[in-house]
Amino acid sequence: MIKFLKKLIFFPFRKVSRNARKTNWSTERNRKRVGKSLFFLAIALFTVFIFRFVWLITVNHVGGTNLTTMAKSNYQSTVTVQAKRGTIYDRTGAAIAVDSSTYTIYAVIDKTQVDSNGNPLYIDKKDFTKVEDFLNSRLGIDRDLIKKQLNSKLKQVQFGPKGSDISLEKMKEIQKAAENEKIVGLGFTANISRSYPFGNFASQFIGIARPKDENGTQALKGDMGLEKAFNNVLSGENGKETYQKDIYGRPIPGTTKVIEPVKNGQDVYTTLDAQLQRNLEGYMDKAATDTGAQQLSGTLVDAHTGEILATSQRPTYTATTINDAEKQKYFTWNSLLSQSAFEPGSTFKTFLMAGALDSGKVNLNETYQRKLQVYDTTINDWDVTENKSYTLPETVTYAQGFALSSNIGMSKIEMNMGDALWGSYLNKFKFGLKVRAGLDGENPGALPSSNAVSQIQSSFGQGVAVTPLQLIRGWTAIAGNGTMLEPHIVSKVVDPNTKTSLTSKAEVVGHPVSNDAASGVRDLMLTVNTDPVYGTSYSTSGDSEQNLAAGPLFMVNGEPAAVKTGTAQIASTTGGYMTGSQDYLYSAVVMYPAKNPDFIFYMNVKIPTESWTLKYIARVANPLLTSAEAMKNDLSVSADTDTKAGKVTIENYKGKDSGDTADSIRRTVLSPVIIGTGAKVTAQSIAEGEKVSANSRILLLTNDKDQVMPDMYDWSKKEVEQLANWFGIKVTYEGSGNKVLTQSIETSTNVKKGQTLTVKMGN
Repeated sequence: MIKFLKKLIFFPFRKVSRNARKTNWSTERNRKRVGKSLFFLAIALFTVFIFRFVWLITVNHVGGTNLTTMAKSNYQSTVTVQAKRGTIYDRTGAAIAVDSSTYTIYAVIDKTQVDSNGNPLYIDKKDFTKVEDFLNSRLGIDRDLIKKQLNSKLKQVQFGPKGSDISLEKMKEIQKAAENEKIVGLGFTANISRSYPFGNFASQFIGIARPKDENGTQALKGDMGLEKAFNNVLSGENGKETYQKDIYGRPIPGTTKVIEPVKNGQDVYTTLDAQLQRNLEGYMDKAATDTGAQQLSGTLVDAHTGEILATSQRPTYTATTINDAEKQKYFTWNSLLSQSAFEPGSTFKTFLMAGALDSGKVNLNETYQRKLQVYDTTINDWDVTENKSYTLPETVTYAQGFALSSNIGMSKIEMNMGDALWGSYLNKFKFGLKVRAGLDGENPGALPSSNAVSQIQSSFGQGVAVTPLQLIRGWTAIAGNGTMLEPHIVSKVVDPNTKTSLTSKAEVVGHPVSNDAASGVRDLMLTVNTDPVYGTSYSTSGDSEQNLAAGPLFMVNGEPAAVKTGTAQIASTTGGYMTGSQDYLYSAVVMYPAKNPDFIFYMNVKIPTESWTLKYIARVANPLLTSAEAMKNDLSVSADTDTKAGKVTIENYKGKDSGDTADSIRRTVLSPVIIGTGAKVTAQSIAEGEKVSANSRILLLTNDKDQVMPDMYDWSKKEVEQLANWFGIKVTYEGSGNKVLTQSIETSTNVKKGQTLTVKMGN
């Protein structure tokens, strides 16, 4: 093209020059000739330019550049609108975790940065001392650092840690001060962050969210705890907007247009109560100091709903100390509530006794000798001395044996029940199965091995692994007259985009023992606290710190609570058990009031350095339960969010991991029930696309090789018939009502096709 234009421009002049020499034309004629040549040249050039112009309009590209996009970029910009991460609240609406932007200050020292009028937008060298004084006085930044940065060869500089993490209020204050002092060239960059206003507040349980790069933009992402487990709920979806700008790149008001609307994350209201949680944190701090223990954990539960009202552990961290958390000896990132399993010790005897009373395999007034040899294993009680004698009577009743926490008594009861019957109660209480409350990384625990000694030892909490969350699930049945509840960690999920909410309700997950059996266990737990001879929590010296005279150690509002204490051996990393004098996991479960519990509190203390006494746990339990009882009526009132009830759209779960699916469903405030132990979902009771209300029960059939009967207590007739259809069994009904009360095929037993299931219905 360039060569062609050169020829086009210069050729006529050369031709005219040659012709002039040959023809010897006059000047006037030469001028006419040149004029014609220039005229035709202009026409040719105009034609080329018109052709090129039409080509650009039609094709709209030059090389690989889209001209429309380039033109729009001159007067129009498209920006990503960052979605707000949902806030985590306590049950009353107190913010636990919120989005919080911080700012980093910078200085422009590039002399080419000027505004449209040529005014400098950089710090002039003559103002360096002024800026040094300003930053030192306002932010405490070291003067030497300021000098070094301002005199560097960079175009823009920052000033280290003290120039970062500046709050919004502080940033605005500095901006105004710089304007007043006529300092130009200072600016701020925003950094997305997460704020935890309460500091030390169920830290491992709540977790933390940090900024992460995703598709070229930063977003907050949950790293641990509830922040991680509910990340998909809390995270929103970024939007896109366009706006027109002036010649200086500034947005023109009124020109903003939404391309993709931003969808902010949903807010999660936990079941925690901020006041009770703060109280627990304070009591746990003192307990950690007093005991010098390696680890402690404590959890308070509403016995009527299964809601976790407060939970804490030590060692712990806050958002400001998280980087140094691992420097604490025995620190763990795991939530001790759900992610770490252990042998529970004698608190587990509550379940053995519940099963024995339910099955009629124990006579509480019958006596036994406190001697027992099981194959090659001798089982002793805690009060045996070096010369193999006991400090308490050797012959006791089974009721007295429970009060004194006799391993031998529980072992004899288990042997009378038989391994199969005891195993069936372990299954009914759902040990060995995750609670699936929606938390991340939950530990399933472990049932005892099949050998006879392990089965017997599991009766007193040895050779079986559990989490506090699993224990709490089981204890709701003992507190609730046999009806077992799912522990809940979320009271409500609110979608700010649709102004709808999903509110959780108490969820029944089984009925492992009868009302009489549960009530009988609570009566026995009361004797643990009140029997002056055998009760392991009856104090002969009282507790001067709590103003308690000799008597029950666990007292609330002047009344004794129902208690079961525990002292568990700790497995050694080299095999066997640890042998130090304090190498135990000490624990207690406390229910109050004893006759009809409103609350359940569980606490354990691992390897204290001070001489052990149950007073350390009582000093946490007593004031916490007293506060909870005083607040009982307020705890039933949830935060007002001015929303309407939402719906959940059911997805297709077939072929997906059964456990992950159940956790995911739980986070939408539905009630998943896994049928069998298979790894994959093969069928679901609610069809894909159907919209259901919060707390709806959805059955997930798995690819288990065996058909195992679930606990159908509280199921609807429709749900029973769905299971019968899957299993190919017949169902007959007795009684009237909307809910299952009893079933003829025992929980956890194998079911064969064609078998008949009799179900008693009621309300």
